[in-house]
Amino acid sequence: MVGYGWDEYDIRRGGRQSIHDAGNSVDITIDFVKVPGGQHGGSWAARVKGVPREDAPEELYTSVVFYAALEGLGSLQAESSNTDPKGFDGDVKLTGFTSDLGSFTIDVTAGPDSNTHPVHDHSSYTEKPLDRTYVQSVLAHPDSLWQVKSAYSLASMFY
Repeated sequence: MVGYGWDEYDIRRGGRQSIHDAGNSVDITIDFVKVPGGQHGGSWAARVKGVPREDAPEELYTSVVFYAALEGLGSLQAESSNTDPKGFDGDVKLTGFTSDLGSFTIDVTAGPDSNTHPVHDHSSYTEKPLDRTYVQSVLAHPDSLWQVKSAYSLASMFY
């Protein structure tokens, strides 16, 4: 990791965070925007953009893993069921509830048409296409929620 931090930040409006990941040859920019309103002050949106670093190999493949964790009582699940082992095709809506927030949603979208996904002729692409969203649930002890990497690795072995 070469560095990371906030380039801009305003608690009322959002900000921009940069991550310079030399080990994976990618620079990541995350833009956070707050949309005012609602009972709890508004909603948040995030846009994640990755750009290969100058020293990146010509064929660089990167995946983004988003995870959400609830501490305490509550629920979080994909709104629509998906029985396709190849994942969700298109946008995915997660719905949840906590006593502090009430009902809430998290929308994972494909983004603008300018977003592209690599296409491969390798046989593994037919089993797990790279343009799909996979949803995996893991029940973890509250003391280990911050250790999502090991929980994700273990869960993905069985997926």
